[in-house]
Amino acid sequence: MASDKNKLPKGLICPLVTPLKRGDALDVAVLARLIDHVAPVADALLLGDVFWGEGLYLSTDTRIELASAVLEIVQGKRPVFITITSDTSKVTLELLARIESFVDQSDYSGSLFWVDYPIYYRSNRGLPQFYEAVARDTAVPVVLGNHPGLIQRRSRRIKHKNIRTSVLKKLSENDHIQGLIFSGSLKRSINYHKAVRHRRGFVFYDGDEAAFMRQPSSGGVVAGGSNLLPDAWREITGSCLNRYDVQRQYADHVSQIWEAGVMVQEFYDLYAKKTVAVLKRMLHVAGVLPNAQTASGTPRTDRVQNRAVEAICRKYDLV
Repeated sequence: MASDKNKLPKGLICPLVTPLKRGDALDVAVLARLIDHVAPVADALLLGDVFWGEGLYLSTDTRIELASAVLEIVQGKRPVFITITSDTSKVTLELLARIESFVDQSDYSGSLFWVDYPIYYRSNRGLPQFYEAVARDTAVPVVLGNHPGLIQRRSRRIKHKNIRTSVLKKLSENDHIQGLIFSGSLKRSINYHKAVRHRRGFVFYDGDEAAFMRQPSSGGVVAGGSNLLPDAWREITGSCLNRYDVQRQYADHVSQIWEAGVMVQEFYDLYAKKTVAVLKRMLHVAGVLPNAQTASGTPRTDRVQNRAVEAICRKYDLV
């Protein structure tokens, strides 16, 4: 049985954007302010996310610096998820080992979890055996990620864009694997849930904010928009997960949730088209970030998008 320390949190998972200076250098001071902005309402923080955290576009050294900086700032007060997915199995495991070495040396006592999107760098074949080896080499539990759109970033042709349902069933027999961040079709989601129904406590998180608002997963949501609107996302997540059964009966609470939903949906419709570049522009216009600097591999926003960002931030008094 997992200890409370190794038990996955449920609710609002904030995938922190990575504050950068020029040259893809991490801005630790801004990172600390961003954490102060979101941590009071987030149930957990996610670092180096493949989309919102630009993890795949950052150097290994920067990703290690990011992890060490966040752990020093958080001091175990919030569960932390760290994305280890890299271009190859070898680099992924090297990143895991180097971060865990820092964790061991610093005697970090907080809740910590690895996040990995394996189909980005390897096929389904041999995946259960791969994670059996991982479980022998790390004491930190693993959360898998599945997002078919992620594979589009690879230059080489990949046959399967998702973890196969039969493979997930085998993976779920590994107690070290505790959950899944899921983005994909409703049909695949249903099949995935059936595949792990034998595994008590296996947690599903929605990796798509719009999907969560339509039909929320019981585990919670990885919401990029919570970097910008943490309080609104806290209200929405709590309502979707039935945390407000008493307040739910009051008309003003229902009205607040509806208004928050309209607002976050409008922001989502804008930043979902170009993900982190637009979101960072929003955070800059709202004064949360001193700049909208993205990693060198991230596509930039254009003038039309910048004008749209300024307009929506003025509409909701974020300027």
